[in-house]
Amino acid sequence: MNMTAEHIQQKMTLAREAQRVWRTFSVKQRLQLIKQLRIKVVAASNDWVEIFAEETNKTPTDTLSGDVFMIAGACKFYEKHAVSMLRPQSKRTPLEFFGQTSYVTYDPLGVVLVIAPWNFPLQLSLIPLISAMIAGNAVILKPSEHTPRINARIEELLLSCGFPQHLVQLIHGDGAVGEMLIDARPDKVFFTGGGFVGQKVYERAARHMIPCDLELGGNDAMIVAADANLERAAKATVWGAFMNSGQVCIGVERVYVHRTLYEPFVERVVQLAQQLRQGTSAEHDVGGMSTHTGFEKVRSVVELAVQQGAKVLLGGYRNDVQAPYFPPTVLVDVNEQMNVVKEETFGPVLSIMRVDSEEEAVARINAGRYGLNSYIFSCNLTRARRLAEQLQTGNCYINDVITNIGNMHLPFGGVKASGLGRYHGAEGLYTFCNSKSVMVDKGRSNSKFNWFPYSAKRLSWFQKMLNWLYGR
Repeated sequence: MNMTAEHIQQKMTLAREAQRVWRTFSVKQRLQLIKQLRIKVVAASNDWVEIFAEETNKTPTDTLSGDVFMIAGACKFYEKHAVSMLRPQSKRTPLEFFGQTSYVTYDPLGVVLVIAPWNFPLQLSLIPLISAMIAGNAVILKPSEHTPRINARIEELLLSCGFPQHLVQLIHGDGAVGEMLIDARPDKVFFTGGGFVGQKVYERAARHMIPCDLELGGNDAMIVAADANLERAAKATVWGAFMNSGQVCIGVERVYVHRTLYEPFVERVVQLAQQLRQGTSAEHDVGGMSTHTGFEKVRSVVELAVQQGAKVLLGGYRNDVQAPYFPPTVLVDVNEQMNVVKEETFGPVLSIMRVDSEEEAVARINAGRYGLNSYIFSCNLTRARRLAEQLQTGNCYINDVITNIGNMHLPFGGVKASGLGRYHGAEGLYTFCNSKSVMVDKGRSNSKFNWFPYSAKRLSWFQKMLNWLYGR
């Protein structure tokens, strides 16, 4: 069916009606249905592997680790912790409010619009979706138009879980449908995708004063310190750069290596990357690009980098390269003036640069416009933590890559051009709530000292209290 603004407004009305019922469910009751979703996702793991290989050119391991494990782990985390996270939280009350009590409640917003991407279509659709639902909201999900078969399977999954009718609705379509959905005025927009589209979403939502969380792109950097475990750093780099064919917003795209380790590090990375097997069976390491547009973008990025002076040590585009399998590519002699270093490639391309110190690496990383994940490899954890404090990123992983996104106890999100807001953890529930601050006076007296009528005596008393409380 071709969606019109009228159709979408009808779906929004149905979602609001369903949400009024859903918000009366206790958190425990909501979690019982989330548990059913988790069990069904895991039971269908073989189906997900098959359909992801056919539609997105993923390897089975990438499907299980990047999508199925992630959503199952998120469900389990909230099954354990959401009740305590969403119950009213008692807060301290200052002495000047003696006799009163304070607390915060977490009320649902209403209807949340989730706009999801194609690179991890299960994880990046369902984690914000379940978070919003656990918090008491209805959800309208617009998945990527590039994964229609996966989208249909997700829709079947959600319909089978026993959620109230119209509480969760999938609306299929392109960017024009997304615009109409925003114009239907949901109570929040949660968008995951590229920065250009994210900015358009933000601008359109601003017309209606709709709050947005934006999980955008990155050009994530790694620092390899002089004292790093070279073998571990090299293996982490190869996996971090080429997992899911580099179509990972927190993938390793650029590495800053201390000059004392630069040559052996580059040599080892190339050796490891040469051993990668490309395809979509259980025996393959690296899959293909999920879209033809992505393949062509990677090709143009690499060709431009070579024109600008980069040297290809491995991979690159050749006449025998056939879509969707762009080969793992390692570049050196690159710098921050090149697009491959300053923009997000979102493909199997790794840039390696030499630095004279870790401080130089921090400065060069912070000069960029992105700030999603960062990585530091060093055997001196005290020094690594100090470097992490200096990096302008939303997340940092020391001596490992990418999988920090799977720690549901930690909030996740970016800074600068990498986005706004946080999800996962308690923050992943609160971002879909109205945090309401409540103060309570027992109301037993007829008046209070700060009420009318004012007098010189009362003013003198206020001055004494001010000095006693805050003047010392």
